[in-house]
Amino acid sequence: MSRGAILFAFNSPKYNYYAMAEYTAKRINHFLNIPVTVVTDLESVTQGTSYKFDNTICIDADKSNKRSYSKKDTGVWINKGRFQAYDLSPYDETLVLDVDYVVNSDKLLKTFDTMDDFCCHENACFLMQPNEEDEYLSRYSYRTLWATVMTFKKTNRAKQIFDCIEMVQENYSHYANLHNFISQMYRNDYALTLALRIVNGHLVGSRDFIPWNLVHVGNNTQVYKNSDDEFNTEYTVMFDNWSKGKLKKEYVVIKDLDIHCMNKKMFMGLMS
Repeated sequence: MSRGAILFAFNSPKYNYYAMAEYTAKRINHFLNIPVTVVTDLESVTQGTSYKFDNTICIDADKSNKRSYSKKDTGVWINKGRFQAYDLSPYDETLVLDVDYVVNSDKLLKTFDTMDDFCCHENACFLMQPNEEDEYLSRYSYRTLWATVMTFKKTNRAKQIFDCIEMVQENYSHYANLHNFISQMYRNDYALTLALRIVNGHLVGSRDFIPWNLVHVGNNTQVYKNSDDEFNTEYTVMFDNWSKGKLKKEYVVIKDLDIHCMNKKMFMGLMS
C-alpha cells in the first residue's frame, strides 16, 4: 500500500508557488517520511532549484481565475484543477496539501488512519484570533469546509467526490447563484463543500472530517523562526491586537504545531 503527498504549484506574477512547494515538500519528507509529487507547468518548473520531487507532472495551467488582493491589485490565481488529484496521484493513499502549509510535526500521518476513504477539515481556528467567526458560503448556506488538507484512498467513493468537485468547478456560476456567493473568484474550499454535500446526499457526518482543527495564521499576524535550522519546529507568533483605538502586540511561542499561512508573503519569509 503506497502513501505519498501531492502538491499543486503554478507560479503567478505575484508569487513563486513552485519554490513554496519545494520548501513544503522538504518538510513533508522530513516530518512525514513520505514521497511528494508536484503538479505544475513547464513555466514554473524552470524557476525551480536543485530539489528533486519524487514525481513531477506537468499540465497546462488554467489561468482563468482572478483574485483581488486590494482595490488596486488584482492578479491571476491558478488554483483550478484540484479535482485532478485523484487521477494524477501515483499513490494508493494520498495527502493533498496547500503549498503554504507549514508541516511542523508528524500529525498529518494520522489522517491516513482516521479516514475511511476521504477526509478534510471541517473546523478551523485562527491562531491568536479566537473570536474569528466560522466561514459560510453565504449567510443562507453551508459552513465552509477546507480543501487545505485532504487525504483520500483510490476508492469509487473518493473518485465520486473528486468528479463532483470537477462538476462544481465547471458550473461554478450556477452554484454561486444557488447559494448566493460571489462567482468571480473560484475557491476550492467552496467546491469541496458543495461536492461533499452532494455525494453524501446533502447530509453531514463525521466520517469525512479530520478530528482536529486546521490552524490558520491570518491577517495582522506574523510568524518568525526561532532558529536557523532548516527543519526548525519552534516559532514566535506576533499578533497586532487593536483594542479601543490602541495597538497591543501579543506574542506566543509554538512548537510541533502545523499551521496554514494565509499570507503568502509571510510564508515565503519563513523559507529564507
